[in-house]
Amino acid sequence: MNRRSFLKSLSLLFFIPALAAFQKKINKVKFLHGVASGDPTNSKVIIWTRVTPENFNSSQKVIYQISKNKNFSKILLTGTLYTNSKKDFTVKADVNLAKFFPGTKFYYRFICNDTISPIGTTSTLPKGNVEEYKLAIFSCSNHPAGFFNVYKDAAEDKSIDLNIHLGDYIYEYENGGYATQNADKLGRIPIPEKEILTLHDYRLRHAQYKTDKNLQKLHQSRPMVPIWDDHEVTNDAWKYGAENHQKIEGKFNLRKRTALKAYYEWMPIREKYSKERGWRNFEIGNLINLIILDTRLSNRDKQVNYVSYINNGKFEKDKFIEDLNNEKRNLIGKEQLRFIAKETKKKFFWNVFGQQVLISKVVLPPLPSEVLDNLSPQATFLKYINNLNLPYNTDAWDGYPAARERFLNSINTSSNNIFLAGDTHNCWAGNIANNSGIFKGVEFGTPSVSSPGGSEEFGELDVRPLEKAVTKINKDLVWTNFRNRGYLTLKLNQNSGQVSFIGVNTVKNKIYERSVLRTFSLNPKEKII
Repeated sequence: MNRRSFLKSLSLLFFIPALAAFQKKINKVKFLHGVASGDPTNSKVIIWTRVTPENFNSSQKVIYQISKNKNFSKILLTGTLYTNSKKDFTVKADVNLAKFFPGTKFYYRFICNDTISPIGTTSTLPKGNVEEYKLAIFSCSNHPAGFFNVYKDAAEDKSIDLNIHLGDYIYEYENGGYATQNADKLGRIPIPEKEILTLHDYRLRHAQYKTDKNLQKLHQSRPMVPIWDDHEVTNDAWKYGAENHQKIEGKFNLRKRTALKAYYEWMPIREKYSKERGWRNFEIGNLINLIILDTRLSNRDKQVNYVSYINNGKFEKDKFIEDLNNEKRNLIGKEQLRFIAKETKKKFFWNVFGQQVLISKVVLPPLPSEVLDNLSPQATFLKYINNLNLPYNTDAWDGYPAARERFLNSINTSSNNIFLAGDTHNCWAGNIANNSGIFKGVEFGTPSVSSPGGSEEFGELDVRPLEKAVTKINKDLVWTNFRNRGYLTLKLNQNSGQVSFIGVNTVKNKIYERSVLRTFSLNPKEKII
């Protein structure tokens, strides 16, 4: 070997370790967004994470592991996945656990470039005879509006088997928009600070939410069944548009597709051939048929908005009522109605409908001047419909009375029906009947995780007299609460059930107190009182 060859070989000896060190450095990753699992069946479950690499131009190899032991002393199942910028470096696997007994608890984790993710807990759904099962129900988690104390509280309740999120998991608004008044003080300024429109925007907003430690705790604690509402796209969305979408912001269908792409990337939800067909069901043994509906994006016609009927300071009541009761207006469409009819023919002790908006008929009582003079900008229309006995929320089923009747008539009542609703930010409990007075089931509307409730909408006044007046004027409404943020728990067995409204006293401070706001006992085929 000559001197030049020797020096070249010698330099390679030093270069190769340096190159390896360099490669290790550029491929270093972090798990900044936690882990999650969701959409469990009795044989499968989705597991999810997101890796954050130093080099965003590289593809990343990610290994997942499943174990029954938290220390992973015995690996039951492992698999290899690949992710890159086209997936925003999210990782999702539909893990087949059919060889294990249904209802089994598992631990899971991910490994990428020798970096190990946090450990998550998940389970498949039980099969056959199930004695008891407990659900937790959430809605309306607005990051800049306050801390996710609700998520922390639920994560620490080890008696809960499954989380359900009924939508508004993220919000699309810009800094300075809805519910961002305290964002700077709380250290929760939206990322990006503008209203989100592009795929990059939606990804950034999902990423910000997933950095919240309380949200991470909730996802790590057990699987979740999620469904979107409007704010995963934009406010008061319907099939072809939204209140918070203007022509200068581009085509709404493109925005909707973009938002759903980010949603499927960032959520532990099973992929569907048609992204907008969010409805699906989950069988929890012979006890519960959990039926998840989409009342938002797939078939909803445009809302009748009170503001559109206020001209020259006068409200066009007759025109409003005519449009409201138009028989052709849809909320969920024929395909979903057929799905509901088919599912409710199955024999379960309980049908539990997880859907986004309130079914109950709700009109407001005559509002006194001290309330009318202190309305938030979003609620000023109430001045024009005060004392007219009209529904206050036309974005809910109240805005689609003919569609609501078709929905209720499609439901088979051979099982006991429980309707769950989100969206309103407040607590609701009531009995549901069709226009012929046939009892269809009971409804519970979960309060928001952090979004402002009725007490804020009515100018921080004492709303307890209003709560009592609302329940008095609406005969099928049993109870409501406009003051507390919180969540629902629903515990069911074959003979009875219990619904608990769990409240937190603040979302403006990480130190909070929790309380049980109200508990309802459920008996088959009976109304709540």
